[in-house]
Amino acid sequence: MLRNDTVRLNVQFRDFNGNAINPESVKLVIYDKQELVVETITEGVIDLSQGNYFYDYTADSDFIYEFSGIYFGKPVVAREAVQVKFN
Repeated sequence: MLRNDTVRLNVQFRDFNGNAINPESVKLVIYDKQELVVETITEGVIDLSQGNYFYDYTADSDFIYEFSGIYFGKPVVAREAVQVKFN
C-alpha cells in the first residue's frame, strides 16, 4: 500500500468448524505501530455476504486493523498489520 492510497480492509468471520458467521456489533479499530488506538469505526462497515465484511480506509503510515464483534455472547476478533510505503 502506498501512502494516502485507499485500501479495502477485509475480514471473514468463521466459527470453530470453519462456517461463516455474522457476529453482532461489528466494529473496526485502527492502531498505530505502537498499538495505540488511532480510530474506532462503527459506522460504514459493510456486510458483503455471510461472514464477510469490509471497510475502505486511507492511511498515511503503517497501521494494524482489528475487526471484532460478538457471536453467541462471545467476542470474535481478527487483526492484521499493514505496511505503508512512501511513493
